[in-house]
Amino acid sequence: MKITTAQLFLLYLEGEGVEYIFGVPGTSLVPLYDALNKQDAIKPILSKHEEGAAFMADGYARVSGKLGVCYATSGPGSTNLVTGVANAYMDNIPLLVITGQVPTNIYGKGTFQDSTKEGIDSVAMFDTMTKFSEMIISRYKMPETLREAIRIAFSGKKGPVHISYPKDIMQEEIEDTLLPPRSYRVESNYFDRRLVVETSQKLINAKKPAMLIGSGVIASNATMEVFELAEMLNIPVATTPKAKGAFPEDHPLSLGVFGFSGSPAATEYLKSDIDVLLVVGSSLNQMTTLSWDPKLQPSETMIHINIDPADIGKNYVADIGLVGDCQTVLNEISFRILRELQKHDFQKERPTENIVKFKESVGKYIDEDKMFSESVPIKPQALTREIQENLPDDAIVFIDVGNILCWSIHYMQFKSPNIIPPFGFLPMGYATSAAIGGKLAAPEKPVIAIVGDGCFQMNGMEIATAVNHDIPVVWIVQNNSKLGLVHELQRFDLGDKTVSTTFKEVNLAKVAEGLGAKGYRIKKPGEISDILPKAIESQIPTVIDVIIDPDEVPPLESWVKGVRELGSRLDYL
Repeated sequence: MKITTAQLFLLYLEGEGVEYIFGVPGTSLVPLYDALNKQDAIKPILSKHEEGAAFMADGYARVSGKLGVCYATSGPGSTNLVTGVANAYMDNIPLLVITGQVPTNIYGKGTFQDSTKEGIDSVAMFDTMTKFSEMIISRYKMPETLREAIRIAFSGKKGPVHISYPKDIMQEEIEDTLLPPRSYRVESNYFDRRLVVETSQKLINAKKPAMLIGSGVIASNATMEVFELAEMLNIPVATTPKAKGAFPEDHPLSLGVFGFSGSPAATEYLKSDIDVLLVVGSSLNQMTTLSWDPKLQPSETMIHINIDPADIGKNYVADIGLVGDCQTVLNEISFRILRELQKHDFQKERPTENIVKFKESVGKYIDEDKMFSESVPIKPQALTREIQENLPDDAIVFIDVGNILCWSIHYMQFKSPNIIPPFGFLPMGYATSAAIGGKLAAPEKPVIAIVGDGCFQMNGMEIATAVNHDIPVVWIVQNNSKLGLVHELQRFDLGDKTVSTTFKEVNLAKVAEGLGAKGYRIKKPGEISDILPKAIESQIPTVIDVIIDPDEVPPLESWVKGVRELGSRLDYL
């Protein structure tokens, strides 16, 4: 049976489990919308800006584990996607980015909203921020091009792919050649047996080992494997900021987050006399390592597991480098260690109580007393604690960029990786939009976005998207009338003479009401404990605008110290 290529395109997306696609329509996409009208498996979500659409697709992909799909028309629609796509690339999120293209018979002639080499070449533009960027050149190449794009999006280190789709090819007919996903993409479950054996022996014989867990563990669904290995060997575990919650933070072996706004326990423990460090699924970038602190290098052996060989040994010497999927490699390590367990009693060799006592002596938080402050304006530390206390255990929390990222990473505690920050690219306004996609991926779970007023004013119009499609996200806005993190980082160099970091207060509850959402404004401690549960239960889009103390400084000391020490090392070199 013959159908249009656009219809077949959508059938492939349906086969991948895609339920929603996000974007803003345009004339070059009309045949795609015609195909959408002829099916009911995939629903288009109209965003207010293409950047918001890319963030929503990102949020959908992170929560569902499926392919996120966003689209835009040719010309300015395509360029508006850029920051969202770049963020997915930096955070290794599998997105399919579809951009309309002028018909092939007028390609390169300076057409209306031209995205060819005559105008702004969308294929070349997205090539720098995707794993694959191609234009479909004929109706016969469409299925092959799409399958290749999806395969690349999920292969190795995941990431976004881009297809430029000419309008005339969308509406041309082709035989239905739909193939199931298993026929064009496979999982990579390889490992090096010799290195697995060597790794197992190093971990068994270590005197003071530790584990540092990165977001690759979440991407490979390996959190249970980490948990089992840690308990088997009684090894303390820290996570990178991006992998917060990948190991339960209430577990006796948990050190919390190491790196940007991390816990004092993780910072002190990993930088003191570790003989064997197992790094799983992390590139060990600047945010993770406090600007590549040399003290993170263990005294004897660093073992680095990563699916991308280019990340192993890039920032620290890897004495043992294991290339492969984190879940597969950890399973093999655990299998080898199980054979040796009868020879060891790790509870005696590495008593859990020693870790617990260490954490008690160092402390979990900076300025812990402020978490219980009753002062007005509300202390952000106290607000963060109140939010934590009123969140259901299964809540998914999107965190935007700025001081709210620091407060959340440092003062919140997660038993699973239900906190979603955009640590790769750190674009402001991410969570404001991405939470909408996240809620569509998990309609049965509460989805919360914690954002700053600066972030909200960038992408807050997407609240109307949630209202239009009845998507009940709850946004909690920390309102301090400034770009908080930029302001604090400027102060380290400029003192009180900061530039372009403050602005007049905006009543964001009223903005929310104007967009059709429910709006609340909070000024006193304790109020959110009453409002947040009601907002979640109401099942309507809700914005809670919280006036916080603008003078509170987030936990940045260790980060700033790391940056300055890096500067000293570079000056010395």
